Amino acid sequence: MSLKNKSILVTGGAGFIGSHLIDRLIKEDPKKIVIVDNFFLGKKANLNEAVKHYPELKVYNQDASDYIEMAKIMKNESIDVVFNLAVIPLPTSLTKPRWTFEQNINIALSTCELARNGFFNTLIHFSSSEAYGTCEYAPMDESHPLNSATPYAASKASSDQLIFSYCNTFGIDAAIIRPFNNYGPRQNEGSREVMPVSFL
Repeated sequence: MSLKNKSILVTGGAGFIGSHLIDRLIKEDPKKIVIVDNFFLGKKANLNEAVKHYPELKVYNQDASDYIEMAKIMKNESIDVVFNLAVIPLPTSLTKPRWTFEQNINIALSTCELARNGFFNTLIHFSSSEAYGTCEYAPMDESHPLNSATPYAASKASSDQLIFSYCNTFGIDAAIIRPFNNYGPRQNEGSREVMPVSFL
């Protein structure tokens, strides 16, 4: 899928992975890049490099689970493709399980409804390897059972199933990515590193 001359919106675009995605998307020569982030995890400093190379970058401080506000942004910006990286992380689910689950599900639901109602064309949803739970066989593939072990993992697995249902029922164009063990510059403090901080 070419992103040249496309209008792209990235939820969670000021976060660790989101900001690196923004850096990469700039190289695709899009028509427009828009970020929606409520800065629960994201940081404006994560976008410093992006702004240098793409000064027209637009950032909305907004909760991606709010359908009405997201619809306004989509309408104003005429979005083609959405990369959905907005998330409440695993550690928060250990102290605020209900809120984490509801927020993550509502982010996915809001995004699916926006796609169903024609506000954009293509959804790329970032899930998590946590949806699989403990490895039952290796290498793990997309057919591996979803055995969520935390409320966060359950919210990601549930969001994936929700998106599949919208693809099957309403024909939305969507793909789901389940990254494993991300690490590197701009990583959130306190996250469980696959490599020690001293190596980053």
